[in-house]
Amino acid sequence: MKPLLLLLFAFSLFSCTFFGKKKEFPEGNYQMIFGYSNEEYRKLKSESSQNVEADVYGNDPTIYRSFLSLHDKDQFVLAIDDILLFGKYRFNGDRLALTDEKKGSIALDIVKVKKDFIQLRGDFSQFNSARVPTTERLYLNFALDKTPIRETPSKFDSQVNLWRNAPVRTESEKEIRARALNFVDYSIAYFQHISSSGTHHDYRMDGIESPIIYAENGIVLKAWTDVPESWKELFYNEQNALIAYRYLFDGFKYGSKEEYHVTGLLLITFYLKNLRNSLAAHL
Repeated sequence: MKPLLLLLFAFSLFSCTFFGKKKEFPEGNYQMIFGYSNEEYRKLKSESSQNVEADVYGNDPTIYRSFLSLHDKDQFVLAIDDILLFGKYRFNGDRLALTDEKKGSIALDIVKVKKDFIQLRGDFSQFNSARVPTTERLYLNFALDKTPIRETPSKFDSQVNLWRNAPVRTESEKEIRARALNFVDYSIAYFQHISSSGTHHDYRMDGIESPIIYAENGIVLKAWTDVPESWKELFYNEQNALIAYRYLFDGFKYGSKEEYHVTGLLLITFYLKNLRNSLAAHL
């Protein structure tokens, strides 16, 4: 092959691997760490590009219950507050294509990929949400969560996140109880995950936002007047939420009164499991 052709061939290979390189990132569990509206993103970027890097952290409770999980080569779970999608994923150039058989598909732009951090951009207007802005594109930062999964289901599994699916009609008492029980399952998985992480800087108690007070020496049910509105919004209306609250109340009332010689997150997990057993017995 002539030198000029060799040079062109080499440049062609370089172009494919550099200019045409796909923006992909490894499968794993990615915890959301920050979110921008399109307007916020543009404003902050005009002040400094460092404001909109993929590794920028925030401190809003929403991010502590939002995540992206890519696993088993083509399976995903995406939870953005009260939006839950799960199904199959694939990389398509500089996009991450997600397909949920029941709710449809969405293609998220892969804006930035840094070591252990990714920034995605997406339009969620096709999905119903009381909590997530859907009138403009959102920029979402995620960090790779390296916490070993020691107990299942984990907080990244779809089955403990079904409470995010907002009801479109008033529900039966059995459906309301199932929704409340599923939220308790998620809460157990949440605290188990933090206990396994070995570091507690990446969680907040109000990342759960529930009728339960979590304390170093146990758990207590809040008065109805102190229940967060965000938890009531998981149900079709306040009457349905009150039924769920009374279900939790009975779970505390009739649950086991065991004492454990541990404190902190581990004790919270034990008591939540006791509550879960009590609730399941009256489902």
